[in-house]
Amino acid sequence: MANRRFVGIRTKIMVFAVILTVCPILIVSGFSYFEAGKVVRNQAIELNLANAKQFSNTLDMIINEVNTISLNLIQNSEVIAYLSAPDAEARQQYYARILSIMNEQAFNKNYIYSIYIQDLSETGIDNRGVVNRVPGDRLIRAKDLRGRDSWYFDIVFVQGKEVNVITMIRDIRDIHNISRSLGILKINLLESSIRELYRTKAQDQSLFYLIDRDKVVLSSLSDEEIGRKIGSFPLPSDMDGQPEGTFNTSVDGRDYLGVFYRMEAQDWYIVELTPYEQISKPGEVIKQVTVYSIAASLAVCFGFILLFGYRVLEPLKQLRILMKHVEREQFQEMKVRGNDEIALLTRSFNRMSQRLNELINEVHVSRIKQKDAELKALEEQINPHFLYNTLDLIYWMSRMEKAFETASMVSALSQLFRIGLNRGSRFTTVGKEIEHIHYYIQIQQKRYEEVIVFSVSVEQDTLDCKVTKMVLQPVVENAIRHGIEPKGASGRIDIRVFRDGDDLVYQVRDDGVGADAAAIQAVLDQPAKDQRGLGLKNIHDRLKLNYGARYGVTFESAPGEGTTVTIRQPYEKGSVQDV
Repeated sequence: MANRRFVGIRTKIMVFAVILTVCPILIVSGFSYFEAGKVVRNQAIELNLANAKQFSNTLDMIINEVNTISLNLIQNSEVIAYLSAPDAEARQQYYARILSIMNEQAFNKNYIYSIYIQDLSETGIDNRGVVNRVPGDRLIRAKDLRGRDSWYFDIVFVQGKEVNVITMIRDIRDIHNISRSLGILKINLLESSIRELYRTKAQDQSLFYLIDRDKVVLSSLSDEEIGRKIGSFPLPSDMDGQPEGTFNTSVDGRDYLGVFYRMEAQDWYIVELTPYEQISKPGEVIKQVTVYSIAASLAVCFGFILLFGYRVLEPLKQLRILMKHVEREQFQEMKVRGNDEIALLTRSFNRMSQRLNELINEVHVSRIKQKDAELKALEEQINPHFLYNTLDLIYWMSRMEKAFETASMVSALSQLFRIGLNRGSRFTTVGKEIEHIHYYIQIQQKRYEEVIVFSVSVEQDTLDCKVTKMVLQPVVENAIRHGIEPKGASGRIDIRVFRDGDDLVYQVRDDGVGADAAAIQAVLDQPAKDQRGLGLKNIHDRLKLNYGARYGVTFESAPGEGTTVTIRQPYEKGSVQDV
């Protein structure tokens, strides 16, 4: 498996902090930007509709004033008399007065470009000398309306120059015979004056259109489409009859938000188009605020990481360095700062480092002792050979001197040492252990003669069992020293070896003075403070160490009733070669 790249805690915390800081800001800012865009769009719609309504109100006032002027003129008796005159010569006498009346009506009305009255012979009077032409369809429509006003876009000529006007035309009827037509009244509104009314309210880069029911542009901020059907962008299909509304459109590849408002009396529409980039300017401010917020958050985040790194991560870094030193067995303590988890970790590391140092020292001392023990064992291996040779020499000298009893004692002692050492092995067989105890008994019988009677009983199928060496002899010696000798009389020691289920049992019983079982158990269970009971405790500890807690030495004793020592080991078949 490939080694994974090391990623420090500082890097991980930096990444997590950036994610936890920037992501919420991006989400909130994105949501705010989206919502703000909708709010700005709605505000733009409301503002444009408000401008359209305000312009409509102003234009309605102008139209109402024009209607009032037109009514004043078509009802004026002198105008009626002028139009009723039988011929041009008769009408000539009214010419100056009619001009004066028209000028009086147009006085202080800057939006009125000219007033024109035309008789049935298509001869007319214009207060500004404007050349007017009334298209035949417009003349027919005016007559069909029987005195009601009609509006349309027109072009008049002044000194050879074209002037764009919005024209109101009205049929003049005889007040004495309403069915009789006398002529036509035409009032021309200067289109540029109407345009200026809206220019003061329109937003930068916005497009404005005043269109009639036939979608002909009556007025606009641009001269290109005035007088024509609108064609630079499509109007909403459901616009007709609607009082107001909004739509999206595109002009020359530029996206616009459009609003329209209907002037009900004339069936005109006020249309305004606002570029989306103009509407989205407040959104750009939000975007900048978002960017600055992210930058500020990152700065705060990095500052926090630096502070966090100094207060938290730096101690961890130092701890990691000291751990590397520990791997090289260089034990140093780290200064504890604060009272947080890092401080607790530092204290634990210091304790661990100190304990490891102690354990390594202990192992070092143990190794030295082990070497000493190995040297001592080597010396002990040399000494038995010298001892065997010496005892063998004494044995043959005794026989040469015919001291046969002494020779027998020396031979038994030599065999006792040989079997006991067992070539340095910790284990032996029951047969070897019994042979060892026989030589020990032979020596003790010479010492105590007829004072102690020994009895040894061994089950034959246990002779090749593998057992811990040097177990029986210390127990028998203990029975002699602490059981029979204090009695001051002859005694008996019975030794039995038998199988009990999965256990191999040694049982040594004496009829000596007995002892306090609790005191003996205390000797076994507690550390030895003197030589008393040291042999038995050694046996007890070795058996537990070799086989487990359920094995070892147990006592049955009471003062004056002798002592029975039971030793349990696992029943395990073996051989001399195995051990």
